Amino acid sequence: MRHFENQIVKHIKLILLLTFLSSCSAIKSIVGLYGKCENGYLACTQIELKSDKTFEYFNFMDVGGGTVVKGNWEQISNDSIKLNTFEQPKNPSTTFKGKINLNRTNIQVKIADLELPLAGAFIVLNNQSFGKPADVNGITELNSQKVETITYHYLGQKETIQIDNPNYNEIEITVRDLDLNAVPRFLTDKIMTLDKGKLFFNDGYSLKKTNLKNRQWK
Repeated sequence: MRHFENQIVKHIKLILLLTFLSSCSAIKSIVGLYGKCENGYLACTQIELKSDKTFEYFNFMDVGGGTVVKGNWEQISNDSIKLNTFEQPKNPSTTFKGKINLNRTNIQVKIADLELPLAGAFIVLNNQSFGKPADVNGITELNSQKVETITYHYLGQKETIQIDNPNYNEIEITVRDLDLNAVPRFLTDKIMTLDKGKLFFNDGYSLKKTNLKNRQWK
């Protein structure tokens, strides 16, 4: 009986060892530098995935120079990883407060982030083809009896907010932290896929694995 138990223990240890070695091998195959920049480049994108599960994401543009953001990466499947920058937004999601003013005959929308009004934000109700910009205080008024959705457009950003009470006619929106940089400052649960030595973004753009000596930042 003791011999049988020893054999079981040995088999379990072997399985655990093989699993560990397989995991190490998978990580090793992912680790490295992706993206090779040509000599005299005007734009360059590279990502280095490190063995300690951190990454550095380098972007260079002729106007603006180079930027590096850093964070952690995690393998979530055989061909996918998830990236999260160390710096995360203080306000990750957009919220709103609504009320009913019986003396009002239109819809008033006030929009701001945690610090300032979003002056000039273009506001659209109910997915209509027209809307109005917010004034310097982030306020606009639109003619409508009911509101189901509010969409704002601001400096290339767009978001639609579902309103849970169509009878609200005074709505105050607090917008999530917007990443308005040409190079993203925040990556939150950013999924990327790996295939045949290439790292793919969501839009199909890819970076090919290259020698670490081709890294363009210090």
